[in-house]
Amino acid sequence: MNPEQLLEQLAPLRAPDAIGLLPLAPGWWVVIAILAIAVGTLLYFAFRRYQRAAYRRAGVQWLTELEAESADVQLLSRALKTTALKAYSPNTVAGLSGDDWPNFLRQTCSKLDNDALTILSQVHHADPESPTIVDWYHARLWMKQHEVSSA
Repeated sequence: MNPEQLLEQLAPLRAPDAIGLLPLAPGWWVVIAILAIAVGTLLYFAFRRYQRAAYRRAGVQWLTELEAESADVQLLSRALKTTALKAYSPNTVAGLSGDDWPNFLRQTCSKLDNDALTILSQVHHADPESPTIVDWYHARLWMKQHEVSSA
């Protein structure tokens, strides 16, 4: 046979079929499962943290309303104590008054100055001072930044 005749009998080259994305190899399913579990776990803990901080957001909103109304020191103290009762043991917080009350607030929030919220010791005085802008700032700072043990 003639080599040219043999070449004419050859069929043209065919390209192989494209490799599809599905079905995935088992290793990819494992990676997808691990990622789904990780994302689900992160969302779960983020949601729990958001729920645990709900009392803080409510307290900050309450302080904002009280400040807008130019509330007195008794209402400021009530807002702080109500929030503290949600975060700490009632045995610890409920009986605090006088200088012990602002001291407790300063001890539970490292961002507060040593003289912050001293106005709260005047709650039971006959004619207490009105809270200043600095007092409202410190109260809001305590609401947002107080440390609660995770135990």
